[in-house]
Amino acid sequence: MGTFSATFLGHQGWLLASARTTWLVDPLLREELGDVHALGYVVYPPRALDLSAFPQVDAVFLTHEHDDHFDIPSLAKLDRTIPIFLSARSSSAAFRILETMGFKVVPLAPGVVVEQGDLEMVPLAGDHIATNLGDEWDALPVSVRQRDGAGSFFSMVDVTLTERHVAWAKHHVKAPGLVTWSNNTIDLSDMAPYLPDGSNTTERSLAAVRASDEMIVRAWGAPAATLLCAGGFAFTGERAWLNERVFTVDPEAICEAMARGRPGVFAVALPGQTFAMKDGRLLGVDEATPFVRTRPREEWPPRKRRPGVATVDYAPASGRRVCSSDDRRELETTLDAFAGTLVGGATFRSLHSLLCGEARGRRVTFAFALRHDGGERLVFEYEPSGCRFRSVDCPDPEGTYLAGLSCWASDLLSILRGELGPIAIQLGRATLWNALPQRFRFEIFDDLYRESHPLRRPTAFLRTYEGLWKSVASTEVVIRGR
Repeated sequence: MGTFSATFLGHQGWLLASARTTWLVDPLLREELGDVHALGYVVYPPRALDLSAFPQVDAVFLTHEHDDHFDIPSLAKLDRTIPIFLSARSSSAAFRILETMGFKVVPLAPGVVVEQGDLEMVPLAGDHIATNLGDEWDALPVSVRQRDGAGSFFSMVDVTLTERHVAWAKHHVKAPGLVTWSNNTIDLSDMAPYLPDGSNTTERSLAAVRASDEMIVRAWGAPAATLLCAGGFAFTGERAWLNERVFTVDPEAICEAMARGRPGVFAVALPGQTFAMKDGRLLGVDEATPFVRTRPREEWPPRKRRPGVATVDYAPASGRRVCSSDDRRELETTLDAFAGTLVGGATFRSLHSLLCGEARGRRVTFAFALRHDGGERLVFEYEPSGCRFRSVDCPDPEGTYLAGLSCWASDLLSILRGELGPIAIQLGRATLWNALPQRFRFEIFDDLYRESHPLRRPTAFLRTYEGLWKSVASTEVVIRGR
């Protein structure tokens, strides 16, 4: 009988190893991340990395293209002899840039088994019909096992679990080994005051974890260990205030509550922890490895919501405050193109479901109120009958329109160009209003994600990736292939 282990690297990165094979999954091999969307994150909790002590690696698996999983500066540290398996549902831009970097890239196709040494992986597919997965369209859950039965690893990554996923996983592995859950719940009430604040995010997350755990135990069996991860980034500098406003889930409390509900091992995974298995059972947990360990807690940025932390003014993610006359013309053109993509979407359908009187004197539509250094905000009113956005003179859009989005004009233009994703402004760089949230589903961020996703704009994203690769092309290779 062989052995199997999973070492947590931080956020959703793992090193999976047996006696013969070592795999990296979604590795972040530096502290900074989020370059593609100007996010300015650092890994949380903070780690001490010694990449020179890293073991040799047989393959890298990238579950999807989001840049907290697909990090070009991290991948630049890898020996080009290491094959990279990338979600087959990712954009052509992602495949192209990895090939440009010198990697052999293999599509990771849902349902197609990958075998290497004594490890075996089955990538699964998200259910994009029965569940709303946001823009996680290319994200693939994974089931990994050591073929002699030493142990296994199952992660839904950023995808919602369904009964079918459990059935697929059970077909691959007789009994669950290490099962991970992603802590992706955040508090967006600073951006949108009509949304629930962070006072019950822990309870909501616990309910989701409990429901998924019950589904697994009922249909598959009790896991050898259940591990919470993700939510693994923090803000720095002028955006550090967000750490005490956005991250309001207490993962330790979730694990304690789960342990009171049924026997089993429930733990918040920390960087450097290695969970070892043999004969399908958890042997133990090593708290650190030579190549990664968690820094002392006194060095962790605070995360629990603190009353009195006020929203601060925000700079543009694009770095551009001035909206020139050429920018304005381009903005009008791109907004009209965006108006066409709204037809039939959730925001559009919800708008067409309202009675005029429900708006309580407001205009029964929404608007963009865009900041720029020229003075008053640029206001664009959505006109569904004309399938366009109309520039209007409106000094009080928040009091005039049913709903709207306020951000920097340069940022919205960058999103519509495909230079940035909406996540660039979703945390601390925009505000929403909605005077009728119980009736009007103002899903403008979902609409913007569809408009600016790599699968929608691969050419624009390839330019971004090429610029990022150019900036790190001289990076020293420190992790070797085997």
